[in-house]
Amino acid sequence: MKKLSWSLSIVLIILTLILYFLKSPYWYNPAVIGVWLFFDNIAHLQKNKTTLDLIFNQKYKKFLCLYFALLILAVLIEVIGSLVLKLWSYPKLWAIEPLWLMLLINFVSYLFYPFILMSFKEMYVVIKSFIKNKYISCIIFMLLGIIIWEIPNIFSQDWIYNIPFISFEIFHINIIVIIGWIILIVAPLYVYKLVDKLIK
Repeated sequence: MKKLSWSLSIVLIILTLILYFLKSPYWYNPAVIGVWLFFDNIAHLQKNKTTLDLIFNQKYKKFLCLYFALLILAVLIEVIGSLVLKLWSYPKLWAIEPLWLMLLINFVSYLFYPFILMSFKEMYVVIKSFIKNKYISCIIFMLLGIIIWEIPNIFSQDWIYNIPFISFEIFHINIIVIIGWIILIVAPLYVYKLVDKLIK
């Protein structure tokens, strides 16, 4: 099974690169699964307990609880950040026609969202295995996450940031976006600990 998950991660990452260079707005969906599997497999090699291990060890209830907890977190992030505060938007996804297809694709995108949060947790675990200091690990996590997700978006513009009042940027990325990556590791880690505590 591990060989299969390794193979699937590589295939999905290659598919992501192909879709990205073809300027497809759908590159993000295979990316979240591929990146999750990639870092999950590395974390497993380091003898860490990973998200994928829940499936391999037939702890389906715990995996599903984790998935839906992360889905709730994802919805909260999007509702607060995108809809309420209007800090970012997805012009390409909202421009899809007809309406039913646009709604379907956006709905499916939400279903993929928990997997990117899973990848953040596993990415942090991998970094933490090499660097024990949690603050330095967090900084490296932020840098790696920005390289994987934010840098490609500079060129593809699949999501657009609308940060008010603050215009300071590092490598064309607003400083608030960079700082916001702290939330993207702290929040999933909290959800993991909560689910681990409640579901055995």
